[in-house]
Amino acid sequence: MAEEAKDLRLITFKAGPETFVVDIMAVRQIIPYSGSTSVPTAPSFIEGVVIVRNEAIPIIDLRARLYPSAENEDRHPLVLVTHSTAGTIGLKVDSVRRIVNVPRQSLLPPPPLIRGIRGELLIALIPYGEEVFLLIDLESVLSGEEKQELATSSFKMKEEVRGSR
Repeated sequence: MAEEAKDLRLITFKAGPETFVVDIMAVRQIIPYSGSTSVPTAPSFIEGVVIVRNEAIPIIDLRARLYPSAENEDRHPLVLVTHSTAGTIGLKVDSVRRIVNVPRQSLLPPPPLIRGIRGELLIALIPYGEEVFLLIDLESVLSGEEKQELATSSFKMKEEVRGSR
C-alpha cells in the first residue's frame, strides 16, 4: 500500500510529435474540440473560447504553443479542461492516450540544455517501456505576464457582461 502511494497517476496525451503527461487530478474534464469562438479582445495566445456548463473557457492550442512551426495536420483534437492560477483554461491537444501509474523514482530531471528552451514547462522525463513521457507543469504553460493578461481580460469580460444585464 505504501508503494502505491509513491506512484503518480498521470494522463498521457499527444501535442505535436511527443507524448506529454500531467497529473490526472489537474484535469477537470476532457471534451471533444469542435471549434472555438474567437474573442476580439482576447490575448493573442488565446485561440478562442468554448462554453462548458455555462462557463466561458479560454482555449490554448498546446501544439501551437510548444511547436510553433509545426504543420497543422488533420486531427480530431480534444480539450483538457484544467484549473490554473489564471483560472480555468482549456488546453487543446491532438489526442488523449491513456492513464498510467508511474513510480516517483522513475522521474528523471531534464538535461540542462532542454531547460533553457522554455524549460520551466518541463518538470521531468519519464521512461515508460519503449516510450519517454514528458511531464509538464501546467502552471508554466502561461507565463506570469500572460496569466496577468488573462486575469485582466477575464475581469473585463465579466464586468461587460454584468453591465449589460
